[in-house]
Amino acid sequence: MLSVSLRKMKLKNSGWLCGFRVDNIDKPQVLPHRVALYADGETPFIEETNEMRTEVATMDNKRESNYVHHGWSAGAIATVSPWTTSRIHATNRHNSGGAWVTKKILATRLRIQVLPQDLAPVPEFVVAMEEAVSRSTRFERLQAVYHALSRWGDVVPIEIEIGFSLTLTDTEANFKKVNAPSSPNITTPNISGDGLQLPASLSNSLAHLSTIKTASIMRKGAADSMGWNDDAWATKDVPATEWRTTTIVTVVPTICLLPDDFQAQLAHLYAEKLSYVPPLAIEPIIWRRAIYDNTGNASRTISRVGIRIGYRIESISVAYLDGEASRGGVERGAEQTFVLANGDYIIEMLTCADNDGWLCGLQFITNTGRCSAIYGRWEGVPIIARSRGGILAGFSIRTKLDVDDNEEITGVWGIWRHDYISQVPKENDVYSDYFGVEAQSGICFNDRTLIGNSSSMRISSVEIGFGDGIDSIQVG
Repeated sequence: MLSVSLRKMKLKNSGWLCGFRVDNIDKPQVLPHRVALYADGETPFIEETNEMRTEVATMDNKRESNYVHHGWSAGAIATVSPWTTSRIHATNRHNSGGAWVTKKILATRLRIQVLPQDLAPVPEFVVAMEEAVSRSTRFERLQAVYHALSRWGDVVPIEIEIGFSLTLTDTEANFKKVNAPSSPNITTPNISGDGLQLPASLSNSLAHLSTIKTASIMRKGAADSMGWNDDAWATKDVPATEWRTTTIVTVVPTICLLPDDFQAQLAHLYAEKLSYVPPLAIEPIIWRRAIYDNTGNASRTISRVGIRIGYRIESISVAYLDGEASRGGVERGAEQTFVLANGDYIIEMLTCADNDGWLCGLQFITNTGRCSAIYGRWEGVPIIARSRGGILAGFSIRTKLDVDDNEEITGVWGIWRHDYISQVPKENDVYSDYFGVEAQSGICFNDRTLIGNSSSMRISSVEIGFGDGIDSIQVG
């Protein structure tokens, strides 16, 4: 049985009660300071055991595969708060899809767990979060919460295992690429036309696994002299001083340590991160109608917008910096692309629809004063969509079938995020009401291409040419 001092040392070395950052795709990162303490004198349950087991996990994206490889369970990986999701997306790193297989041989010597209700936040974490939500602007409050989580951690483990382990991860394709070995005690990998590949049955020895050139291998705990090259290494007696954390079984978000009323305050703040302009219309979704909504991507950053144009706007697609993409509408018509440069974000969107409600025209304006082309034709009343302090993060698109059973766009709503830039140029400008005909199209123009982000330009004269109707307007 371990001494009390040795147990305390193992807990300290494992990062017990410390926060973990999980916004990095490559691996979790334990922070040096504790984010939690025991409430009302509670203590963790510590079980000494002598288990050996093999686990195989298949994950469908690179982040999950990396975290499993570093000892996190599927449940721990899936425990992500909305705040952490935003922090992950803010890295703009591509999370590759696919299939990765991880084989783990685990020798467990200690299992530690504590109930979430038996933990309380350290006072410094509470102060940091209280200071964050007291900032003066929405942008500052959101950013301050992100920074606090980066310092104190996104999650805290409440169940871990300690011992020693050997882990191997490779693509599922590499596991399947070879034939089954003729002997279960195979000590060298099969050779195929593609070179060195994984055998269908893996030896537990490090010497064997090290010959596999395509796989990632990780060893935790036990000294080099322990005999890793022996298949029976997991059954050997290893001193407790050499044990390491092998599995993070269960975690809870660090914000769940806070009082319930404070968690509700944080949830309300997070809900303020996004806005929909124009305001979302609550319409019934019935036969011949559809909705395309990419709110789930709204924490990502747009890199380009694609517009397919026929007689009307046929589809709108979005590509994000991390490689994700979404589309609303159909793949019909010629495609035009509006590409955003580094530091370029859409802050205004102009749309128009004909008398039948079909989307006909679309234009974007960025924070640098750049205007896109006017995609489609300008018909009907132009609508200017923007949200004070917000940048465009996605769309909610409504479609329905026309009389010829062609899917057409009937409405587009911008999804705007308010946690990315502190101030939007010309966000206090006021637009007049629209005056003119509503059922005719004409030559499209937008003076914003000349004005840009200028706050000093003023109109000195207006010349109007007219006959039976207004033929021209010239502004000087």
